[in-house]
Amino acid sequence: MKKIAKYISSALMVAALGATFTACDDWTEPEHVDLDYGTIDTANPEAYVKYLENLRAYRNSDHKLVYAWFDNVETAFGTQGHRISAIPDSVDVIVLNNPDKVTNQLVQEMFEARTNKGQQFSCVIDFDVIKADYTLLCEQLAAKRIEFTNINGEDAEIPAELKDPEFLTYLTESCSAQLKHFNTVGFDGLVAGFAGKPTNHMTQEELNVYNSQAALFLGIIEDWHQRNPSVDIDLLCKPQYIDSPLLAEARRVFLVESLDASSADSYSYYVALAGSSVPESKIGVLASVPDHTGADEKLGYFANGMLAVNGMAKWAAGHNIGAVGIYNTGADYFMTNGFYTNVRYVIETVNPSAK
Repeated sequence: MKKIAKYISSALMVAALGATFTACDDWTEPEHVDLDYGTIDTANPEAYVKYLENLRAYRNSDHKLVYAWFDNVETAFGTQGHRISAIPDSVDVIVLNNPDKVTNQLVQEMFEARTNKGQQFSCVIDFDVIKADYTLLCEQLAAKRIEFTNINGEDAEIPAELKDPEFLTYLTESCSAQLKHFNTVGFDGLVAGFAGKPTNHMTQEELNVYNSQAALFLGIIEDWHQRNPSVDIDLLCKPQYIDSPLLAEARRVFLVESLDASSADSYSYYVALAGSSVPESKIGVLASVPDHTGADEKLGYFANGMLAVNGMAKWAAGHNIGAVGIYNTGADYFMTNGFYTNVRYVIETVNPSAK
């Protein structure tokens, strides 16, 4: 793949130089000229077609899958950093954090990347996000109830629309709404997040609540997967605390706590915690690209100041895990002048090119 990329680069350079010298030789008087600098696919179509064939073949080869979580929050492409087409081709799965904000323009880019490059696209449905949304809703409703009673008196009957919804009902409706995006957009896979936690210190009441919520969420995902068996499902969890057929059915199981790794040794610790609950070859670990805005100075760094994605890549290269996941991917475009340098480093480190 490197040789093909170099060949295409050379072809582009020769074409550009040839166009320059021809223009100089033919120069007689100033006139308007339409300049077409071309792209890789137009500079040498045959080489690019071969490159895409090799890229699609690479998808089916034995390698560590590379996932990139991407915040598709822009309604229009302001820069290349907002486009999935700018993400390095060797990323296997692009995970869109906002499946409800996929534009027609983005759908077109997804289609082209899937058809030409063999990339896949997954959407996220996360229990903790749904629960956080529920908590925020209840806080907003509480404020509205106070306002209502201030106006209408303490004895006034609270309208139904101002009462907190029952969480299990809210969870069911939220899951249903988010799963609809899968077919509406045309995703290839689903990432289901349910961290899980130890239950040995819970009271019986806490245990009952936890079990009912876990059973409902994981049951909804399992039922959906049974009805859509051809869809790849990935889990984001602490597998040692999960009791679900999804552990066996999942393509990859990402260790959610690895996103908070403070050093490369942390990954070994988290894999050890997962134990025999999932084969190591199915495990995925995570790291985040730093916040390019500077708002969170600790995000994306180990305790010693090393870039977390680089440390993750070096660790993963020496272990028999099945995937690495990069959070906050789009920030790397703005950090590295559009070259996605850190993302490319991860790819090359965990799946080095043949020498």
